[in-house]
Amino acid sequence: MTEFFLVGFLLAVSPGPDFLLIARNTLVHGRKAGFTTFAGNRASFCVHLLLAVVGLALAIRTSPALFDAIRILGAGYLLYLGIRNVAGYFRRAEPGQSAPSSETMPSGRAFREGFLTNLLNPKVNLFFLSLFPQLATPAILEQSPVGIALSFFAGNSSWWVLLIAIIGFHGIRRAVLRFQRVADLVFGVIFIGFGLRIALEVLS
Repeated sequence: MTEFFLVGFLLAVSPGPDFLLIARNTLVHGRKAGFTTFAGNRASFCVHLLLAVVGLALAIRTSPALFDAIRILGAGYLLYLGIRNVAGYFRRAEPGQSAPSSETMPSGRAFREGFLTNLLNPKVNLFFLSLFPQLATPAILEQSPVGIALSFFAGNSSWWVLLIAIIGFHGIRRAVLRFQRVADLVFGVIFIGFGLRIALEVLS
């Protein structure tokens, strides 16, 4: 089961929309928002994992049109997040006009963002539709399907818990909040970039 733990950890470490969203919500809104976003992320991750373990991912894999539709939805959601962040940049006062403040992020919104971003994340979709079926062979699945799922889940989750704990420190957040307006713009542009790249890959 060790290989599943390590692969799950490496999948989480590689930069992508999930990393950006959880980091952004933690830095701007605090650990509670970060862990709530993470909870939504884990809920959708369990959906991916369940589909992979029971073999439904193999059926979806045979339908390129369905997979492309999922990718387009993911691109659209990233564009939405990006545009909202850029809009936040223009809504906020110019630096120096007022003291930075940390808004309280509604738990429902944080959970929803975490859930949808992971559910529609092409990187996660590609992994569960391609590499995971190669690792979790029928023989291994017959022996311990629950053990595989738990090992992979634990490996993937351990990175996020460590990340949120570190960047959630008050000192780090306080430094980021001084540049919250710029942070909105930077995260917004990156989200838009991810969304456009995914859309162009599907449509090309």
